[in-house]
Amino acid sequence: MAGWSIGKHRLEVDVRAPFLTILLDEEKMLEHVIPTHLLGDYPLVVGKRKVMLRRVRNLDVARSEVWIDGVKVPPSEDPIPRRKPPMDGVCEVHPGGTAGYREPGAMPAAKLACGICRVGLCNTCAAVDGVRCKSCFEQATAEMVRAERELRIQGPLLGVALGALVFIFGLAFDIPRMAGIGLAAIVLVGINVGIGYAKERREAKNRPSP
Repeated sequence: MAGWSIGKHRLEVDVRAPFLTILLDEEKMLEHVIPTHLLGDYPLVVGKRKVMLRRVRNLDVARSEVWIDGVKVPPSEDPIPRRKPPMDGVCEVHPGGTAGYREPGAMPAAKLACGICRVGLCNTCAAVDGVRCKSCFEQATAEMVRAERELRIQGPLLGVALGALVFIFGLAFDIPRMAGIGLAAIVLVGINVGIGYAKERREAKNRPSP
């Protein structure tokens, strides 16, 4: 189940067929409305934030994305707490080093602490999810991109590996039909990947900005 921490809230999407179940703070927010195979954008309100749930193609399957103010929010396996800053704390990452101000009293007050590294943050220096600093958010985004790439190749690689195994087994035991099935499976995986990629590119080109 995919999950995103947004401000004080936790948004989760359960993709069990035939419909998505969207939960906010473990309470069902929306169910029996969005089919698991349906692609598109679905606006939600999480606390006071306008959030876009986006269902997009990942080759031959659909995946969920969450966008806030045009920025894709990386999910997290566990909830990220919205931490309170120390009393009289100041923003520790404001542009210019230690806020870059000559007068300590002029430093912007910290409104929260990063839920990952606990650094003090003003509202300007918090990421769009309202729980992380921008550095931790960018690191999570890089990890998200890497995980998505790995997920994209797992299915095709498994299909090719099984097809190759059947093909080799057929050759080894002189079973032409089995070898043909294995070869056909490899070709079919390649065709499906090509079709899925073409559809993905076309849909991404025609998709409006969130």
